[in-house]
Amino acid sequence: MSRTCQQNTVIHAPKSTSAAFLQAKVQQYLQPLEAKLLEQIDKRLVATFSTLFNSILLFRNTKMALLLSELGGYVAGHAHAPAGTKRISNLLRCQKWSASLVDEFFFDKAKQRINQLRAVGKRPLLLWDDSRLEKPESWFVEGLCSVESSKGKRLTKIKKGFFKPPSARICVPGFQWTGVLLSALGEVPSVVQMSWWTTRGKYKEVGTNIIYRMLKALQDSLPESVLHSLDRGYASHWTLEWMLHFQQDFLVRWKKNYLLTHAQKGTKQTHLLARSCPAQGHKLLRDKERKLTKHVSVGWTAVVHAEFTQTTLYLIVVRDKKHRQPPMYLLTSVAIDSVKEAWQLVHSYMHRWQIEQAFRAGKAELGMESPRLWFWPSRLKLLGVVALVYDFLLSLLRNWPGWVPLFLKRWAPRTGNRHRSVSVPIYRLRLAIANALMVAFAITQNSG
Repeated sequence: MSRTCQQNTVIHAPKSTSAAFLQAKVQQYLQPLEAKLLEQIDKRLVATFSTLFNSILLFRNTKMALLLSELGGYVAGHAHAPAGTKRISNLLRCQKWSASLVDEFFFDKAKQRINQLRAVGKRPLLLWDDSRLEKPESWFVEGLCSVESSKGKRLTKIKKGFFKPPSARICVPGFQWTGVLLSALGEVPSVVQMSWWTTRGKYKEVGTNIIYRMLKALQDSLPESVLHSLDRGYASHWTLEWMLHFQQDFLVRWKKNYLLTHAQKGTKQTHLLARSCPAQGHKLLRDKERKLTKHVSVGWTAVVHAEFTQTTLYLIVVRDKKHRQPPMYLLTSVAIDSVKEAWQLVHSYMHRWQIEQAFRAGKAELGMESPRLWFWPSRLKLLGVVALVYDFLLSLLRNWPGWVPLFLKRWAPRTGNRHRSVSVPIYRLRLAIANALMVAFAITQNSG
């Protein structure tokens, strides 16, 4: 006697909970932007936009991360990589949308987060800095201009026991890059603006116009000012002029040879005024970049800039007790009444290191120097998508701090107590995401 047993010929692919969670968060993150895109372009291009975002998350390769021929394999499957490349090209060439849509998306999210930070009693910080994308072997690409090579500066640094390198600066073809992050003390940053610009050709831009437009937009949309933290590259009279004109608070690292006016000591260079500024507070601070614990003192005094005599500014002097580094001078429009407020401003400037990490991650992890595109608008669109990916990674660290360690333990495990106690680098999170998505991609690979 025999029994007929029905066989289930449908083989269900194993599900990855982590990959499904990531896909849901990507969809939630992109939903406002996709809604605006649907009003301007075909829904098939919107689908390509979402797939391109996921492909950049998935594909990790510094030298080839943003090559359209490589990304095409993840958009439509490796068997149909040319078709995927064509889809990406159609999206980037489409003239019905522009990279300004991404800028508006970032700015709208920044306004919401500024209100959230104020609601919990934290001071919003806007972290400014400039960098550059180097294309040393390119020549005919649209928008190229001369930029100083930070890579060349690093490689030609004098090393003991080796031939002394040339002292002149090295300039290569490339693009200028201005970035703005929104953060607060103890908070993970988020992207406010990523602008790539050139000083040559028909798309020529003046770098100071970028900060002008941002300050004007902030004044028009926010009832209260935020604190802008800027490096020495912004130490100039036009920075002070625009900050005061748009009624924004600022904290800028000042140069020691610039003139300031003191009520009793007159007009002197900054480092000469600082000599008579006594220390009013002391603290032990950990310099995590140099792996040193420093005994640091802080002092401040009221000063006036020669071109803005009606506005009282405050010069903060930060000194290292053992003189490992020269004093640091910070100029701010925020009134200082106590040592606690002075230390808060010092830490606010130190928090500016987040924007340096953003530039490093963009070049080393996201491969922003790798695209090979002829036309300037297409390049801006692709780099805008990469900026969205970086902001999405930051949002995971910010909104899911309990889930991230469990996710890393599963998809990017590391041994040792050190990896259990240190902060999670964005590089390891990206590696774990790529591993999780690669499993789902390999199982479900099809022609799209």
